Amino acid sequence: MTSNLTRREWLAGTTAASSFILSGAVASAQSFMTPNVTPTAQNPIRANLNENVYGQSLKARKAIADAADDSHRYAFRDIFQLQALMSKLEDIPREYVGLGAGSTEFLEKAAVFNALAGGDILLPTPTYGDIGRFARTLGSKLIEVPVGDDMAINLDAMRAAMTDNVKLIYLCNPNNPIPTIIEKNALREFCLEMSDKATVLIDEAYFEYVDNPDYESMISLVKENKNMIITRTASKIHAFAGMRIGVCFAHPDIIKRMFGLFTNTLNLPAMRGAMASYQDIKYQTFLKQKNKECQQIIYKMLDELNLQYVKSNANFIFFNAGRPTKEVSETMKKHHILTGREFQPFPNWVRLSLSKPEEMQYFADMYRKEFG
Repeated sequence: MTSNLTRREWLAGTTAASSFILSGAVASAQSFMTPNVTPTAQNPIRANLNENVYGQSLKARKAIADAADDSHRYAFRDIFQLQALMSKLEDIPREYVGLGAGSTEFLEKAAVFNALAGGDILLPTPTYGDIGRFARTLGSKLIEVPVGDDMAINLDAMRAAMTDNVKLIYLCNPNNPIPTIIEKNALREFCLEMSDKATVLIDEAYFEYVDNPDYESMISLVKENKNMIITRTASKIHAFAGMRIGVCFAHPDIIKRMFGLFTNTLNLPAMRGAMASYQDIKYQTFLKQKNKECQQIIYKMLDELNLQYVKSNANFIFFNAGRPTKEVSETMKKHHILTGREFQPFPNWVRLSLSKPEEMQYFADMYRKEFG
């Protein structure tokens, strides 16, 4: 069963996680700027965009800086090296790996293929909106299936909504703006069944943050199935939102088609930095721990205020404020805190991007002051 709405009962099981202490090697792996606990209008707390506020690892930054000496050259060799690294990390042949400027590039290309074939797109709602927006501009029909009562993607409802003209199925797992997951066995069964009828694209932008035994990447299905696409991004835990690196895993026929359609958009410094970042496991461990600390701070506030929320499997939280999302946004903006926009059909729910523990504590203090 996928994650359900939760309050205090989930906190009871997280004592071990909250007591985890990073080793000295991990803790000393980075040195950061003075924490921002006095935000201003010019430098607000950006709790609205699901970014990694710590930035790239020092190893990645050095690799990016060093790449300046070679940035006047074409980056063909680096493309092959980054492909080889992702192939090794995911234990998949290199010809199954495609690279792009963030995962959005793959979503848009998939929408183009679908439109050229005259197909409809089946997807949950709410979910990450880029592929839907792009598909609409191409004239494609969207078949949108509401999430279930548990706020998770409803696979049975998606099966029921399937038509003969659907040629692309989109699933974001973990989902966004609701950070639920799809239970791994149910998802695998769905993919095997539905990929006989359409291409199944699973957007795994937040998979690094997941710490849930019910979750599993579907990347292994790519080896077995010609109609599966898995997308990943370095924009989240790797902090490449402004550098743009994405990875696509699919059958070689799909990879060739994707990268024969548009000119390659990658740049050498971004690829050099990504290669360093993907191998910097200590920094990723540090970031995941900080994310857990942020979750605990917000869960504590929500429990105290008796507000409903969804257990998070990502670097953001979705909670029911009991008042319009826009009211929360405007009120918190007075304290120089930016929160997520309204997502229909949940006009009272807030998507809060997690940043640093001290910033989340500041948010919690200001929220209690305004709404407690």
